[in-house]
Amino acid sequence: MRPGEGIALTVFVAFGVTTAIIRFRWPEKFEGLRRVPPPDPAHARQFAALRDEDYDLVLRGGAQVNYLKATWPLATLLVSRGQIELRVYSVEPIRIVRAEVTGLWWVRYPFGRGLRFHTASGRLDKVTVWPPGNAGEQLAELGWH
Repeated sequence: MRPGEGIALTVFVAFGVTTAIIRFRWPEKFEGLRRVPPPDPAHARQFAALRDEDYDLVLRGGAQVNYLKATWPLATLLVSRGQIELRVYSVEPIRIVRAEVTGLWWVRYPFGRGLRFHTASGRLDKVTVWPPGNAGEQLAELGWH
């Protein structure tokens, strides 16, 4: 072995073992990164399958779903008066019915404002969207407060 190869190999093996232990001990952090729990069956029946052109508003921005982050333009928020669909690159589409949402939370981050959907079930607690600057006004016009 050449000088330095042993150290590199040791670091690589230590990193692999640490990753395996973390994955075994904390599976909730690594399972379901690309998935959000489904809505309550009563709300799921209210969701209508709309084509892209049937939505009233299309916003491109960034998003964080669970621990997976996507920057602009990899997240699209499709908004109508009764429902929202969030499409994030490499994540299952997230469908949100107006009746399910009890309020919108605007969260301040150092790099901008994030939008969170508050629901009684808490299923969207790990979903944050970073829409363009005037999105709050546009969402309010469609009845999303």
